[in-house]
Amino acid sequence: MSFVDIKNQILQRLTIADFGAIKPFMSLVQLELRQVLIKPGAPIERVHFMETAVASLTAAINGSEPIEVGLIGYEGVTDHVLIMGDSSALRCCVQLAGTAFAVEAGAYSDWISERPSVLRLMFRYQQAMAIQLSFAALSHGSFTIEERLSRCLLMNFDRNNGEDLAFAHEQLARGLSVRRAGVTSAIHALEGHGAIKGTRGNIHLRDRAVLENLAAGCYGTPEIEYLRLMGPLAAN
Repeated sequence: MSFVDIKNQILQRLTIADFGAIKPFMSLVQLELRQVLIKPGAPIERVHFMETAVASLTAAINGSEPIEVGLIGYEGVTDHVLIMGDSSALRCCVQLAGTAFAVEAGAYSDWISERPSVLRLMFRYQQAMAIQLSFAALSHGSFTIEERLSRCLLMNFDRNNGEDLAFAHEQLARGLSVRRAGVTSAIHALEGHGAIKGTRGNIHLRDRAVLENLAAGCYGTPEIEYLRLMGPLAAN
């Protein structure tokens, strides 16, 4: 395995020495649709550096319907374990099946504690994720369903290299915490603008510029901040 074989942009930003220290503990795994990677309150057993898979972060209270607050693809990692036994208040579930590099929590914790440069990078990634989650809250609270759907689709297209999304309306409705009928109407509206083409269980990107315009500002800032915080890819 070498850097040219890796899509994950956190791993790509490591120095050769830092990558070499974690490489023996990395396993390439296939993640299946709806596979749960992190349960709220449960100890995190492993960290996943996403390759082609995409995971959704959702929040829920007292059995309420979950709402999507974050998305993780090849730009990121499922969570940050400082010490063994760390947990998360969020649920992490696979939204697009694919591959990831899995690292056991203990090996990951030892790695970041022994390498300050890695710890700094991961803290910057967590800052980028905090911005993404903040804009998710802004989106859910201040934007229309059409604008929120545009943001959601753009974020998924980003992490799927612009390829078609195998999404059912029910899946999008759960993520946006709206009724299925609302998502269906919003998809028709985006189709009317020529941004996407939706068929049963599939969404095709027709015009990215139009879709970005329809997002009305709730997409873009977290993506810019990620690049600012994480810096350029390492020249390995």
